[in-house]
Amino acid sequence: MTIKKRNYISQNNAIECLADELADKPYDENKDLNNKIIRTTITLPASMLHKLEDYALKNKRENKDLKSVSAIIRYSITKYFISNT
Repeated sequence: MTIKKRNYISQNNAIECLADELADKPYDENKDLNNKIIRTTITLPASMLHKLEDYALKNKRENKDLKSVSAIIRYSITKYFISNT
């Protein structure tokens, strides 16, 4: 049985490789951010979250739009931006 030797990379060399990799990485160049959905986290009171979940479930059962909590929040934020700009 042969034993494979691990390729040993020194810490300095690993840091240099990572720095080179990140330096060459394009950060959102030529990307349409208007259609890209990004995951985020918000903190809500429990009562508000339960109301949102109930509303989303009701819409889902009645085959209406806004069938998820995320959809309801996106819709609400969009309406807020429209009315306040």
